[in-house]
Amino acid sequence: MIHSVSTELEVDLPADDIWAVYSSPELPKLVVKLMPHVYDKIDIVEGDGGVGTVLQIVLTPEMMEPRTWKEKFVEINDGRRKKVVRQIEGGYLDMGFHFYEDIFKIKKKSDSSCIIKSKSVFRVDHKHKANASLVTPDASAEMAKAVAEYAKQKKANSSSSSKDKAKACYE
Repeated sequence: MIHSVSTELEVDLPADDIWAVYSSPELPKLVVKLMPHVYDKIDIVEGDGGVGTVLQIVLTPEMMEPRTWKEKFVEINDGRRKKVVRQIEGGYLDMGFHFYEDIFKIKKKSDSSCIIKSKSVFRVDHKHKANASLVTPDASAEMAKAVAEYAKQKKANSSSSSKDKAKACYE
């Protein structure tokens, strides 16, 4: 049986600003910096951050199991602002799951706002169905908040830098 959990976060930034972070090849490094209490390290095993990239994820010891796995970027669709990441080794797959994916979609709400939709989709065998309760939307929700805050800060820094340059031209 296929199960899913999801979360949404409304953000007062354009969808393209948020998508620029989610689709960036630098996202794995950024996530470790933004959420050091969750991620111990994320190593790129294969690829350049695009489709086909394989990551080795290691969570901090304080986090619940599973704490380590490999995942692969199976879809990065700029037109739909959608990213699909699939666990391919370890993690939930070692806990009776046959399939586990995280799907991130950035939906435009207006020219200056969007919704970050995060969904975890998984299939677990009957013998291990109790493990399905381990999957919550909490990590995706926290990541969405961290990415939104990062994008807001980046935009604020960019705006103040532009204002400083413009001001300097008139002095």
